[in-house]
Amino acid sequence: MKFLLSFFCCLIACIVASSSSSVQPLCHEKERSALLQFKLSLSISQFASIDPSAYHKTESWKSTRKQSDCCLWDGIECDTKSGHVTTLDLSSSYLHGFINSNSTLFNLVHLHTLNLADNDFRYSLIPSRIGCLSNLEYLNLSYSKFFGQVPLEVSTLSKLIYLDLSNNVEPSSGAHLLELRRASLRSLVQNFTNLKELWLSKITISSPVPKILANLISLRILALTECGLHGSFPNGILLLPNLIDLRIANNYDLSGSLPEFHNDSKLQLLTVRSTRFFGNIPPSISHLNSLTRLVLSNCSFQGLIPYSLGKLTQLTRLELAFNNFEGQIPTSLGNLTQLETLILSVNRLTGELPSSLANLTKLAVLDLHTNSIHGSFPTWISTLENLEGLDLSDNVLVGPVEFDIFTKPKQIQFLELSNIDLVFPTTNWQNGTYKQFVLLILQACNLTQFPNFLHNQTQLEILGLESNEIQGSLPIPSEPMSVYALSGNELSGEIPPAICNITSLTYLSLGWNYLSGRIPSCFQSLSNSLWMLYLQGNNFEGTIPARFSSICSLKELNLGNNLLQGQIPTSLVNCSSLELLDLGDNQFIDTFPTWLPELLQLHALLLGSNRIHGVIPQKFETGFPKLRIIDLSNNELSGNLPSGLFLDLYAMEPKDQKQPGYLGLKISSISSGIELSSEFSYAIGIRYKGVNMRSITKVLNVFTSIDLSNNKFVGEIPATIGNLVGLQALNLSHNNLTGGIPSSLENLSNIESLDLSHNMLSGQIPNQLTGLTFLEIFNVAYNNLSGAIPRSEQFNTFQNDSYEGNMGLCGPPLSKQCGNSRSHSPLQLQSREEKEDDDEDSSILVEWVIRAMGYLSGLIIGIVLGNIITTKAHEWFVETFKRSQRNKRRTKRRGKRN
Repeated sequence: MKFLLSFFCCLIACIVASSSSSVQPLCHEKERSALLQFKLSLSISQFASIDPSAYHKTESWKSTRKQSDCCLWDGIECDTKSGHVTTLDLSSSYLHGFINSNSTLFNLVHLHTLNLADNDFRYSLIPSRIGCLSNLEYLNLSYSKFFGQVPLEVSTLSKLIYLDLSNNVEPSSGAHLLELRRASLRSLVQNFTNLKELWLSKITISSPVPKILANLISLRILALTECGLHGSFPNGILLLPNLIDLRIANNYDLSGSLPEFHNDSKLQLLTVRSTRFFGNIPPSISHLNSLTRLVLSNCSFQGLIPYSLGKLTQLTRLELAFNNFEGQIPTSLGNLTQLETLILSVNRLTGELPSSLANLTKLAVLDLHTNSIHGSFPTWISTLENLEGLDLSDNVLVGPVEFDIFTKPKQIQFLELSNIDLVFPTTNWQNGTYKQFVLLILQACNLTQFPNFLHNQTQLEILGLESNEIQGSLPIPSEPMSVYALSGNELSGEIPPAICNITSLTYLSLGWNYLSGRIPSCFQSLSNSLWMLYLQGNNFEGTIPARFSSICSLKELNLGNNLLQGQIPTSLVNCSSLELLDLGDNQFIDTFPTWLPELLQLHALLLGSNRIHGVIPQKFETGFPKLRIIDLSNNELSGNLPSGLFLDLYAMEPKDQKQPGYLGLKISSISSGIELSSEFSYAIGIRYKGVNMRSITKVLNVFTSIDLSNNKFVGEIPATIGNLVGLQALNLSHNNLTGGIPSSLENLSNIESLDLSHNMLSGQIPNQLTGLTFLEIFNVAYNNLSGAIPRSEQFNTFQNDSYEGNMGLCGPPLSKQCGNSRSHSPLQLQSREEKEDDDEDSSILVEWVIRAMGYLSGLIIGIVLGNIITTKAHEWFVETFKRSQRNKRRTKRRGKRN
């Protein structure tokens, strides 16, 4: 009995002890006070977080007796033994305000986890006292508007397993807010021996990738997207044994190649889009049997697409666009039955589309545009029931094809069939019931009438029917149309004013038709929502509507090649976002618009072939900070060349260039969770020696040109032109300029075309010009120049017609030798009228006619494919897109109009 009593007493004691030990202690008073003070230092704003699941976590933080235990507050976790706060998760909590080094946050020295992601800390610096939290294993400060240098103290947090400082950007511009310069990437990570995840995307790092990262054998995720990285990417990182996710996209100067992969690789996601990675895809890519996403777009990969890619049966996304892949599409890709996105556009792929692709029943996006794929149009497309987006444009597929096959996929919303030789029987277009499209582009598809079924589309946002033969009056679109492009057709009549009721329009392209009458006055109000208005190459007459409001949104206004008259309305100064203004080839009678410098975003100004007269002011108050292309040719401008103007063209002066792209803009929208992005580029045309070369082109944003030819300018060529080191084309021909060729032109180190012909220049050709190694076109014909023609490797390429009409010049390529031969008397000064009677075929006339035809660059869904950049410095910085049908029609039309 005594034994049983003793047993029960011990049992009761154990139960009591166990019960008391399971009670979690209250949080420490100092930590509770620090948390409450931290709460009071910030405000709450529902605009501070973007996560739909965000909520006000600190609302439960109260000092009342009932809620005094901070370990029970939202976002707080405490150690079960010590009661110290070890986790502070205030992600997506609507926090708004500043954090500085005096914050009581840094008194929580026992923290293991700190998550402040998705808040708005109003460009606060990351306080150096972050180093006080030496026990941190998890630190997330992403998407929270932290600003400035990443402090060195972050590198002292040697226990970190997870670090995320990514995506602290300016919401409106996307500019990076954080920098990693004072603490290099190497010094930041060298102490992180246990690191598993490193997220630094969209932090300005601007350094090579340190090889030390290849020593982090525990690393699972490395995200360095858009960090300005350069140099060669260490292959050892790609071979890390535990790496599952590598993101290094949009580092435009980062080079590298894919290694031979090990068969035990754990990689699940690999994206190197928009880098300088090069070489072949190794056959050992098949060892990445866990890979779900492979994104290698916009690089310099080449060779065949390896057959072994067909072994990556877990792939859901495969992007190889904008490379130099050649050969046929491997039939093995038909084995990738989990694939949802396949993008192989802008390569050199040939052969027929393999019928095995019909096995990809989960495919939502198929983009193969701009290749050389040939053969019959693949009717098996209609069996892809989950297809949402299809782009097969710019290939060599043949029809005829029934449009009905594109309506059978249940989900299809985005369809582009541009520049495919297809025939659409008229019966196919009549009053059928078709699916609702969001994007539909049918360029150069032999359409002769506006498809009837389009009148019943209620979700269509982008419609491109350019380069067809559609006749009749202009159909009026309906909401929610954003892009309406019908350039290069045979539309006639006036523009109905009802089009101004479509307030969703951002891009209207009606160029190169037979439209006539006056431009509707309601365009003044439409310009408040419209970004691009392209009416070039029609027969519009009368004046431009005179009242553009202060909220004008236009970025491009192209009214060139019409019959417009009167003056250029001064209210255009209200269109402060204008990047391109093309009013060339009209009948305007006006003086030079002195308000133009107020358009601070202007990149290209074209007023050529009008009757603009008077003197250009020698100096402007604001200058032209972004102006890169000027065409004032074929007008009646007089006086001296504006020397002050050449000092104000800051965009043509030497400086670090941004990543080259095309002049233009991008319009994006989201539909059904898919990003829809269409790019619209301002185009340029070139004419040499009267030969029309108006092929459709796009102009890089690093291209620069000045054309002041065929005016009445007098005096000397200002030496200040030599400041425009970035200038690539200069045409001052057919004026009355005198004096010598300034030696300062030797500073134009990027010049490719220099035309000073048909003036009254005298003296010698400066020997310093031989240093212009990119110069392809040089013309000083019909001046009063004398002396020996300079000799150099570049000058030796110029022919007689570059120098003819200068009786005092001698030496090759002219037959007249220098030395003791009898000298000729200087050529008498010719008047402007006498020069115009000379053989015009001997001159080189470079007429820059920028026309924004709204080139729809193809269906780009879910990605932005970056830019293709011309790298040969001696070539024109333009890319030519051959549109033979459009060129034929345009040449024919211009003949009729003349």
